[in-house]
Amino acid sequence: MHRPPIALVAVALAWGLLARPTPSRAQESELLGKWETALGVVRISQEGKKISGKLVWTNQTCPFAKNEEVLKGVLLEDSLAGQWRYCLKGSGCASEEHWAPTVMLVARGGKVLSGAAHFQPQSCTVGGKGKGDGVVLRRLKPQAAKGKKTAKAAIVDDEGKPMEQEIKAPDPKEYEKNQTSWGEQMQEGAGQMDAGQFERARKNFKLATELNPTRPEAFNGIGVTYYARSDYEEALNWYKKSLEVDPNFGDGYYNMACIYSLMKKNEMGLRYLEIALLNGYKEGDALANDTDLNNLREDPRFQEIIAKLKSAPPK
Repeated sequence: MHRPPIALVAVALAWGLLARPTPSRAQESELLGKWETALGVVRISQEGKKISGKLVWTNQTCPFAKNEEVLKGVLLEDSLAGQWRYCLKGSGCASEEHWAPTVMLVARGGKVLSGAAHFQPQSCTVGGKGKGDGVVLRRLKPQAAKGKKTAKAAIVDDEGKPMEQEIKAPDPKEYEKNQTSWGEQMQEGAGQMDAGQFERARKNFKLATELNPTRPEAFNGIGVTYYARSDYEEALNWYKKSLEVDPNFGDGYYNMACIYSLMKKNEMGLRYLEIALLNGYKEGDALANDTDLNNLREDPRFQEIIAKLKSAPPK
């Protein structure tokens, strides 16, 4: 059984704390085009399932030159597995080329890449990543003409033309006023989950996503309600949404691993299980005893993941 409902209750009780998503079809996605990244604007090229991203405009986060490759990987269904380039900053920090293993979810019809990379722990500042180990790329389009003279564009392409995100991330500050009511809906939803009232819980979680669409917990909760009814495809859709909202949300990756295991898509299950651990999912007992993962246990890579979990230092 999934562990997240238990974690969800704890989050809701602590109060520390959209729209129905379109099913991802990454195997049919075309990622060609220009994308905003932590390094600047990257042009992605694609040959079949092979992906390569090169800088066309740099924001000077790292000393990478135009046309240098910063992303490489391979598409598999709804995710991109590969490597993301980064730099180290600070006195005495190595300046050689660095690449971090990454897994990114193809979301919003191929207009958002959201995932995480494994940056080696160190004292140097890492350039080229977002909050935590999260990596988010957003597809760009030419900025719409606004008539009157406007301020200089923050994002430009290689020709100096202003660009903007096709799908903009919501601003958390806009929803701060809803924090108390968001927490109430989360708490009520968690209680309904405990009572086995999954449809009622779903209503609470959906209200919570409207009150604050910048938090991943309620999207994850909706996914759990569908999982509880064995509607794995719909559960998967909502878990993906939680990761689009926050690529550092480890429970979302873990839940996707469970779903893919149940669907006997072992390659995908192992991929998301590993990235869950890289994102701080440390519930070793849950992983060892979770029957949802039974289809993965005979694969040697599963045992390697268990070994990594046991040997990983606290994050």
